[in-house]
Amino acid sequence: MIIGLTGFCCSGKDTVADYISQKYGYKHFSLSDVIREIIKKVGLEPVRENLVIFGTKIREENGNGVLARKVLEKTRDGGRYCITSIRHSEEINELKKRKNFVLINIDASQDIRFERMQRRKRPGDPKTLKKFVEFEERESQVSGSWQQLKKTANMADITFINDSNDITILKATVNNLLKNLGIPCKSK
Repeated sequence: MIIGLTGFCCSGKDTVADYISQKYGYKHFSLSDVIREIIKKVGLEPVRENLVIFGTKIREENGNGVLARKVLEKTRDGGRYCITSIRHSEEINELKKRKNFVLINIDASQDIRFERMQRRKRPGDPKTLKKFVEFEERESQVSGSWQQLKKTANMADITFINDSNDITILKATVNNLLKNLGIPCKSK
């Protein structure tokens, strides 16, 4: 089973993936980790801006589904995986080639996501709501090799809203969601 998670920045994708990994024994892969490895090799800082630029460049040079293909090389049929940082429609198309793939879009209001970003204080993150909105618009292209977050959200099998900052509520929501989808999630 492969659970794919997509959504805008700070919607809670990695928090959900970490929970699914810890509670149910899924192995977590991030498509962005492929980009981070490349950035590290060339000696650049793995800040968001560099991730976007290099992600686009990698897609342009190797096809828009390349990051998903690279992660799928690390998986095997029948395994349990949770894959995050799915930001392009062709990445989804690659993942859908595997049996038992489900795509979940995690959403939260823009204000809440910006607030979360300000709390995490990562280098390179936008400091103003205006810059945050501009950045998100740039991540929502409809064609080409740039990120397509609105398009990936529309391709999801299910969307859930993660507007609460209460981890107990989030865990209960994820448990119910997985149960309702009939995803085999026996505790490890």
